[in-house]
Amino acid sequence: MDFKNAQELLTLCEEKNLPISEIMRIREIELGETTAETVKEKMTRVLEIMKEAARSPIHKPVASMGGLIGGESRKLSLHAQQKKELCGDLLQKAITYAMATLETNASMGLIVASPTAGSAGIVPGLMLAMQEHYHFSDDTIIQALFNASAIGYLAMRNATVAGAVGGCQAEVGVASAMAASAAVELMGGTPKECTYAASTVLMNMLGLV
Repeated sequence: MDFKNAQELLTLCEEKNLPISEIMRIREIELGETTAETVKEKMTRVLEIMKEAARSPIHKPVASMGGLIGGESRKLSLHAQQKKELCGDLLQKAITYAMATLETNASMGLIVASPTAGSAGIVPGLMLAMQEHYHFSDDTIIQALFNASAIGYLAMRNATVAGAVGGCQAEVGVASAMAASAAVELMGGTPKECTYAASTVLMNMLGLV
């Protein structure tokens, strides 16, 4: 079930009649020589950390080590409660959770590098916002995280996710591509549509510094 590029991934999806998330989940089991239960436990823990990192600063603001940021996510949350958001409920929540994760990271809290620490808020921000907006179960979000993982894996294998190497387009760009692909699968999109979403995001992030 291994794949080296998006075309090989899509071929596997077509041959097995499975979504990207399931191909990636099986790959983790096979190449990791582990069990489905262990893989599920690890991804469940990933989601738990994402939830804590994205929500705790909203209720208990924390300042960064350098004092440059702290409390922004709470302000965004209060702004939404006052019905002053410009982007609608879903995107407002995604932005708030992403900012909260940034605050957790900057204050030396526990986050999930997805794919890096600097871009750690994007995937959980969108996934948690979609979970609340569309009432997805934890199991459904966990499965979507396998989809995001596949896109991150492809980026790491064929390019880079390091800001020191590829700039912000590598970190924020890949994180956004991961989130976009996972979101499309959550909404019932096909594997090809997921890769279209990921590549469209990457194209729009080219040159980001």
